[in-house]
Amino acid sequence: MLGDWCALRMNAVARLVLLLVLIYLGLLERVLERMRLSRKGALVILVAMVLGGGLPVIPVVGGLKINLGGMLVPLGVVIYLVITADSGVERTRTLITLSATTVVVWIIDRLLPLEPGLFILDVDPLYLPAIVAAAVAYGLGRSRRASFCGAFTGVLLVDLAAWGENVVRGFGDITVVLGGGGVFGAAVISAVLAVLLAEVVGEVRERLQRV
Repeated sequence: MLGDWCALRMNAVARLVLLLVLIYLGLLERVLERMRLSRKGALVILVAMVLGGGLPVIPVVGGLKINLGGMLVPLGVVIYLVITADSGVERTRTLITLSATTVVVWIIDRLLPLEPGLFILDVDPLYLPAIVAAAVAYGLGRSRRASFCGAFTGVLLVDLAAWGENVVRGFGDITVVLGGGGVFGAAVISAVLAVLLAEVVGEVRERLQRV
């Protein structure tokens, strides 16, 4: 009886996790489509991120490594978005958002405790910077393009800064994986949250203006 109950419980948890994964991947596909990528292009990028995230990480130098699905593929999307910006003003705003998000996330990463539950918000420290990055990127960028670029690159650059700090302190052999976690890593999640925030706030503002 107990064994059957545990098996049913595990199956239920597995189905819930699968459902959440599918919902998240659907959101990521929609995010990519919203930034002037065709549905086919968005699907190709999504598949590349998922498959790349499952490949072994690539060593670069010292303890620095990169994840193809969590770093190289979305970074290519960021570069594409910056290059294809509608105007110089939009491109400049994106770069400013990127820089400011990096600074804020770096400060948050230094100030907050390493264990969940020790701060006013009981959020895993792995994802709290992603949430902060999403909020800052949208607040400054006010566009899907700037929000995605700022949030993703901000978290990525903070990880790179952490590796550089290790090298300066003589701990260059400590492993730091850029884009660690692949499509489910903090950098990608922060980009998705930032664009979704832009969607929700933008929709609310439009509805209020109609009233």
